[in-house]
Amino acid sequence: MGDFDVSQSPLSEDHGLSRARGWKLKLCWTRPRTCFLTSKPLWGKQAYHGVRVITGPGEPVYEDYWIEKNEFMLWNLRGRQ
Repeated sequence: MGDFDVSQSPLSEDHGLSRARGWKLKLCWTRPRTCFLTSKPLWGKQAYHGVRVITGPGEPVYEDYWIEKNEFMLWNLRGRQ
C-alpha cells in the first residue's frame, strides 16, 4: 500500500477543534502536553481541556485538545477560528 501523510492538518482546516466540547480549566501535571494552537509545552501550567467524540460504526473515538489559558481566551474572542 502507499504511504500516508499523518502530519497534523493546518489549524484553519481542523474541524475537530471547533467540535470539541466540555472545555474545563485543568492543571497539566500527569504527563507532558502541548498547546494545540501554539505547540508550546503545558506541563505544570493551567490549560483548557476539551474532548471531541467521533461516533460511527464501532467504538467511539475520543480526541483530546489542550489549549493554554491565555490562548484559549484569545481563540474565543476571535470567534473560534
